[in-house]
Amino acid sequence: MVRHVFVTEIKDGKYEEYIRYHDNIFPEVVAGLRTAGVAGLQILSVPGTRRLVMIMETAGAIDIGKALGPGSRYRENPRCKEWEELMDADFHGGWTECQEIHSSEKQWNAALSTPMVDGNSPSS
Repeated sequence: MVRHVFVTEIKDGKYEEYIRYHDNIFPEVVAGLRTAGVAGLQILSVPGTRRLVMIMETAGAIDIGKALGPGSRYRENPRCKEWEELMDADFHGGWTECQEIHSSEKQWNAALSTPMVDGNSPSS
C-alpha cells in the first residue's frame, strides 16, 4: 500500500452539504475509485478551520493524476466525472498533494541502523 495525503479548504458555508454528499457517495464513484486502485480513503477536518485532509491508500505506486484526473478512465464514467466536477466547483476547488518530509519507517530505521529485508538499506 502507498499512502497519499492531500489538503484543501472547503468553501465558506459548504461544510454540512459536503458531509451530506459524502455520506451518500455515488456508488459509481466508489466502484471507479476501487477500479483505479484506491484501496482506502479518509477525509478529516481540522477543528476550527475550513481545512480538510484526505488520506488515500493505493494498491501500489499509482500516478494519481493519470488514474483519477481529467482524461482518466475513471472520469469516463459520467457519474464519476459529475462527482469530481461538483466537488471541485461547488465545495473546494481541488486538492493539493502533500510532500512527505519525515517518516518513521525511513528515518527511524536509518537512525537505528535497523537491518532491512531484501537488502534495502535503512537510508533508502
